[in-house]
Amino acid sequence: MAEQLPLTPSPQSPRHISVGAFFDRFGPAKWAILADESAQVRAVVRDASVRKFIDLDNDDLPAGLAIIQAAGHQIDADAIVDGPVLPQELP
Repeated sequence: MAEQLPLTPSPQSPRHISVGAFFDRFGPAKWAILADESAQVRAVVRDASVRKFIDLDNDDLPAGLAIIQAAGHQIDADAIVDGPVLPQELP
């Protein structure tokens, strides 16, 4: 009888979206977030803006979104991070 090899999970596709698509995920709050002059929100926006893409699986992303929420912006962090990557969002 042939030896059965354990199944190896297929590597998951990277969950990368364009920077513009990332900001679009903020919905109607996008413009207020981009215009926010508080140092912490400005740092999050700048950090995202200099990247070639946003990795939705980056461990630092929830903390950045929490900073935006703490500044009073009503965003759905779970939907931003866990939403499916649409073809038009690809970098």
